[in-house]
Amino acid sequence: MKLKKLTFLLFLSVLFSLPSFAQEKPVETSHKKEPKWLHGTEVDYIITTGRGESIDKAKEDVLKSIQDEIVNSVAIYVRSKTEMNIENTNNNGIINTIEKMKNTSTVQTADIPSLKGISLNKVSDFYWEKFYDKKTKVTTVAYHVKYPYTEEEREQLIREFKKKDDELTQQLTDILDGIEDAESIETLEEYKKQLEYLAEYFIDQRKEKADLGIIKLKDMLASVELVPISTTPGEIQYTLKIGENFYACADKPKYEKTDCVIITSKESSGHVQTIKFSYDDCSEDEKNFIKVIYKFANKKVENSFYFDMTTEIAEIFLKDDIIFKALKREATEIKKYSVAFNVVSKYETAFEIEKIVMEWTGLPSVTIDVNKKYNGKGSHAISVEGDVTLDNRYSSKNKSNISGVIYYKNAATGEVKRHKFFSQKINTDW
Repeated sequence: MKLKKLTFLLFLSVLFSLPSFAQEKPVETSHKKEPKWLHGTEVDYIITTGRGESIDKAKEDVLKSIQDEIVNSVAIYVRSKTEMNIENTNNNGIINTIEKMKNTSTVQTADIPSLKGISLNKVSDFYWEKFYDKKTKVTTVAYHVKYPYTEEEREQLIREFKKKDDELTQQLTDILDGIEDAESIETLEEYKKQLEYLAEYFIDQRKEKADLGIIKLKDMLASVELVPISTTPGEIQYTLKIGENFYACADKPKYEKTDCVIITSKESSGHVQTIKFSYDDCSEDEKNFIKVIYKFANKKVENSFYFDMTTEIAEIFLKDDIIFKALKREATEIKKYSVAFNVVSKYETAFEIEKIVMEWTGLPSVTIDVNKKYNGKGSHAISVEGDVTLDNRYSSKNKSNISGVIYYKNAATGEVKRHKFFSQKINTDW
């Protein structure tokens, strides 16, 4: 009894799934008589039908039907899925249960050039019927075609399919093997794009491989870090990093920055990114910065680079008394002596004192070479020896103040600078 019921239900399912136009009568046809091939099959031909609310729509549908027929004839990989749906209907209080089976197939095809050449201009014959439903007042058209498709054409399509399928399989292998060796962010993004296409194309285990590759690339692009290399006034160098690997990037980032900063260029050399900028109007008291912003896999990757504009500035000044001590005397003359003085560096930049020129009012000036380098911010004690002969006129008892110039050089930039001092107090031991 159960078997009879199942058979009956399956019959109903098939019956309900038949095209509705099979029970309709045409109100208009393209020919007076139906062609003999309409309800049959012929060797080397595809006989199929398209349906639409107009002839043009029916033609579009029949083209798709032809392509589906050809695709199904050459497809190598087909995935089928069967679903059982249960529907309950209430007819005057009596519940009827109908079981419907639905089978769907996914066909894998390559981008075969021959499939793009399908055209209704190639049909051997056609026949259309126009139907009008009085109840719904809807007009539909069934467009039937007899399309030439030989065994030789099918074999050619299979060869083309196999070639394309092998190429895409090799492409999948090359991408998965190349992920770890990629050297740029653009390569990773391109790999992801190609794998997304392949994941749509494949339906077997290769789809799973492509999906896993996409997940890996998404994770990589989501974990990009922007790592500083060096930051100096006028130039910032950084790189993009994923894990322990560095990556080049040709994309131009967006910037946020202190208003006084003017970006002049961005350069790439391998994985090293260099930003050059001017900062002439910046104040050393502000926190000057450039924020670099990229966007990968819909995620922002950013870092703020602060620069101290004083790191390449050297500026010194003289502090306290200048102390003279005689080292070699002859009668009233000082043949050799030491000179000690303190200078204060305002910034951290190293500097080199080249010489000091001292001037006594009404006396010849005295120049002493120093040629010593000093590092860092703060006070520095300078002690040098002079051998320009002095006499009692240079004694602090006669002249207690002097003026002069300290010549020094910025060790970072090589710039030569001068510090002038006036009425500096001196102290001599003669």
